[in-house]
Amino acid sequence: MSLKFNLGNSVIVKQGIKEPDLEEFEIGGWHGRVVEIDAKSDNGNILITIEWDSLTLKQIPTDFIEQSERDGYDWQNMILYDSDLEKTNPRDENENLKKVQDRLSDKYHWASFGEEGIRISKVLGNVNPNDELKCLKKWVEYLDKELTFPIHASVWDSEDDWLIKIGDKVLIKSLPHIVDMYGIIASIRLNGKRYEFPLCDLEVMDKTKSDFQLINDYRTWFANR
Repeated sequence: MSLKFNLGNSVIVKQGIKEPDLEEFEIGGWHGRVVEIDAKSDNGNILITIEWDSLTLKQIPTDFIEQSERDGYDWQNMILYDSDLEKTNPRDENENLKKVQDRLSDKYHWASFGEEGIRISKVLGNVNPNDELKCLKKWVEYLDKELTFPIHASVWDSEDDWLIKIGDKVLIKSLPHIVDMYGIIASIRLNGKRYEFPLCDLEVMDKTKSDFQLINDYRTWFANR
């Protein structure tokens, strides 16, 4: 069988072609490189795996990446039929591509969590999701600004040997510092006494207040970091 493309060829998607899994997205004009060829398709078509170039990645709609993350699709690569593609000239270098891939991967790291993940991404901005300390500092900065202290909360989880137990009703007064193992530490009041307790183990009692969502987003991040 004669092949139209070879590994490493730069290609452009023909106009009118839609994303196979997310058909609402028109992908005509997207550029990339051939990274895999499957000539064993039983319908006579050859399947081509394309890695999008850096210019295409910069122009991909935000909605496309967020929906791909939510649905478990790979937005950096795509499999199309050879008949959907034409040869073209390369537009970037692999070094530039890797930088753009890494930047977008960090930006959309939490998109698979839906609306909650989008809010988490906005809090963390362009912080490397693997840099836990920087992420925690971002959370403290954000929550200190947005929360309305004092906040009535209940204890969602606790160590067996701690004085503070699951179900205790507490008052969150401030977020004084960070501890590696437990994340953000909250200054709380319980029965008139002051304690410090991990924010991730507290839940705001009034679910209608914005404080509930703010702290719940942090708890989701902390549990999945």
